[in-house]
Amino acid sequence: MATLHRSDGQHRSDGSQVKRAGRIKIQDVARLAQVSPSTVSGVLNEKSNVRPETRQRVLDVIAQLGYTPNIFASNLARRSTKLIGIIVSDLLNPFFAEIAAALDAEARRHGYETFLASTSFHQDQQCAAVRQMLALRVAGVAMMTSENDPEAFSLLKSSGTPAVYLDNNHSAPHIGTVRVDKRHGMFIAVQHLLELGHRKILLIKNSQQGSAEPPLLSHQERQIGFEEALHQYNPQDMDVHIVDEPGEPAGAGMRAVERALAEYRFTAVVAINDLVALGAFRALQAAGLSIPQDVSVVGFDNTYLCEYLHPPLTTVATPRADLASSVVAMLMSYIRGDGAPPEPMLPAAMVLRQSTATPRG
Repeated sequence: MATLHRSDGQHRSDGSQVKRAGRIKIQDVARLAQVSPSTVSGVLNEKSNVRPETRQRVLDVIAQLGYTPNIFASNLARRSTKLIGIIVSDLLNPFFAEIAAALDAEARRHGYETFLASTSFHQDQQCAAVRQMLALRVAGVAMMTSENDPEAFSLLKSSGTPAVYLDNNHSAPHIGTVRVDKRHGMFIAVQHLLELGHRKILLIKNSQQGSAEPPLLSHQERQIGFEEALHQYNPQDMDVHIVDEPGEPAGAGMRAVERALAEYRFTAVVAINDLVALGAFRALQAAGLSIPQDVSVVGFDNTYLCEYLHPPLTTVATPRADLASSVVAMLMSYIRGDGAPPEPMLPAAMVLRQSTATPRG
């Protein structure tokens, strides 16, 4: 074991003095292992030019001192990093939380750490999150948001930082998009209800009314799919109503159903996402209506909540694992300099559970 020289001429063969001094630094490891800080960095970054016996000595000292490298300081000190930035719209929404978890797992499989930021569906916060990622010198950014800020895209484009968007039309030599076919997903959800015999259908949207933010692109795609299904099947006795309720999704779903029950007759609810469906469940059951005997309900996203509702929720699934692997694969291609990879369109699929049935009568 290497010896640490003290200013009083005595020697210590352990790292207790270093530990008492405060946070362990890479220089402390280097002194105790009798190597340079660059050699310690080479061991940490698994460089092949470090001799096996030196590598083991450094690893022993790291374990002895309990040294943890400061990944953020490392990123600031070099141009190439092992950090992927993930930006989502809402950490409270299981859909975005599950995407972030899947991306983190996939990034780690490629040897990268992740840094997470949320926009709360605001464009200015998206731009701030991008600035934060660029300050950390991330290797790439996964922009998994429903809103779109042109300034954020300009920052990513001018910086040269690889980025992958979700369901967007942005492109640059180092920026691409992974799409989920939400339009077809909503189409097959409405198709399912029509084939069951439903003709009185309520669509609950959750737009950001009363704000300067533009409509969410993902919600626009879902409404287009809803309208395309009605247009294609076009039953003569169709009676469709749309309620757009802003605010927190579950609360919005509850208020939308309460409003609709006072004004319309409907046998099926299509919720713009699963959290809106959660609020619709509560309002329908509070009104004494049974699901699906009185009203069928369909959600969108297939978050983990769906199978725990009573009854379990029929919904449209967004493929989390496929999405994460596609996003990270695209980022790796940009990071390696392999050029622009193909931009995939991932399919959405119905997950049939017990919240839908043939309407009474």
